[in-house]
Amino acid sequence: MNNTKYETRPVESWAKMKELRRMHFKHTWQAADHGEPIVMGMTEALLGYLAGLGNFADPSYGPYYTKLMRNPQELIKVLEATEAQGITRDVCSSMRCYLGQLYTGMSNTAPNGSKIKPTFLFQVTNCHTMAQTGNVFSEYLDIPYLSIDLPYDDTPLARDYVYQQMVEGIPWIEKVTGRPYDDEKLIEAVKYEWETMVLWAKIVASTRAVPTPLDLRHLWSLRMPMLTMRHKKEGVEYCRMLYDETQWRIKNNISARGMERMRFLHEGFPPYHYIAILKQPNEYGAIFVIMENSQGHGAWDRYADGTWEPTKTLKELGREIRTREDALRAEVELYVTYMMSSTWYPKYRATEAVKRAKDWHCDAAVLGLDRGCHGYQVSIMETKRELQKAGFPVGSYEHSQSDPREFSLTQTLDRLESFMESLGLARIGEVAGEKSEEAID
Repeated sequence: MNNTKYETRPVESWAKMKELRRMHFKHTWQAADHGEPIVMGMTEALLGYLAGLGNFADPSYGPYYTKLMRNPQELIKVLEATEAQGITRDVCSSMRCYLGQLYTGMSNTAPNGSKIKPTFLFQVTNCHTMAQTGNVFSEYLDIPYLSIDLPYDDTPLARDYVYQQMVEGIPWIEKVTGRPYDDEKLIEAVKYEWETMVLWAKIVASTRAVPTPLDLRHLWSLRMPMLTMRHKKEGVEYCRMLYDETQWRIKNNISARGMERMRFLHEGFPPYHYIAILKQPNEYGAIFVIMENSQGHGAWDRYADGTWEPTKTLKELGREIRTREDALRAEVELYVTYMMSSTWYPKYRATEAVKRAKDWHCDAAVLGLDRGCHGYQVSIMETKRELQKAGFPVGSYEHSQSDPREFSLTQTLDRLESFMESLGLARIGEVAGEKSEEAID
C-alpha cells in the first residue's frame, strides 16, 4: 500500500473546458440566426463528415441532459413524462431522459423560450436504442433522419460498408439542407478530428503514471470539449493545452488527489446523476484511474494481448488528405480501426479489462452494474471473473446511469466502503477498524 503524500494542484485546463462547453451550448441556440444547420442526434462520431456542411450546431437529443443530471427531482419528472407515453423502464435510461425532453418540449426550446427547428437528424448506429430514439424524434418533430451503421469489427469489408454509406449520404444531406457539401471543410475537419483523438489517447495514457496527474473524475468532465469540438481548431488547441499540462504535472510529480494508497479500475458506466461516486475512494486515500469509456474516445493502436497504445497522427503516418475520398476513408479508418469500442463485443472485453488494470497499475476493480444500459453490461460478469482470475479483487454496486429512482446512495456507499475496508483501507485520519473523533462527530 502506497502511503506517500504527493503535491496536488487544481487542473488549470478546467476553466478552458467550461468555456468551450458554454460556447457549444450557446451555439446550439444561435446557429439558426446565422443561417447555420442544426443537426440533432447523438453525434459523438463522424463529426468531420458533418463538417462538410459548415459550422453545424449539435443539440444532441436533449440539450438539458447534464443540467437534469444535477437536479434529480426535475430528472424524475422528465422520466415520468416518457413513461406516460407507454415507454417502460427496461428501455435505456439515458434515452428515456432524452425522450422525456422531447415530450415536454425541452429538446428544441432555448433557455429564453424561443424554439429551434433542427435541419435533420443524424445518428451513428453503434447503439440500436439510440437509433430507435432517433426514429421517434424524427417522426415527432417531422424532420429527416440519416443513420450510418457502424460495425463492431474491423475488416476491409466493414470499412468499405461504412465508406459507401457516407458517400451515399452526401447527396441526401445536400438535398435536405439545400446547401452544397464543402470538401475543403470536410478535409480540414477530418485532420482536426484525427489529431484531437490522438491527443486524447495520449492524455489518457499519461494517467498510467504514478502518481497519476489526473484521475477518472477529472477525465469524465475534461473530455466534454473533445466530444463536441474534436473536429474544430478549438478542440485541437484545447487537447494540446491539456496534454501539455498533463506532461508538466507528471514531470513535477503533481498528483490528481494527493494520495494513491490503492488505484482502482472502474468497469462500466457510473451513475451520471451522482458522478461524485468517482471521488468516493479519495476518502480512503485511494483513487479511480481508468475506465474503458474514457479510453474509448481516443484513437488507439490495439494489440492481441489487450494493450492499447495511442496511435500516430496523420502527419506522423505521412498521410496526405487531398480529396473527398481521402477524407472519408480516413474518417472511416479513425472510427472503425482506431476507436472501435469492445465493451459490446465479448470477444475482446475481458482480455482488455485485465490488461487495462495491469497497464494502469491498478490494485483492484469496481464494477458499475448499470441497469440503464443493456449493451454496456454485455459480458461484464465474465469480465469480473477474468479480473479475479488475474488476481484483482473486484467490488460492485448497482445503479441505472440516468434514473435516480434505481439507485440507493446509502446502499452503494455501504458496499463500496465495505469493499475498501476489506482491502485493508481506512478513511484518512482513521485506523483500520476504528473511527476517529472527527468521523464520530
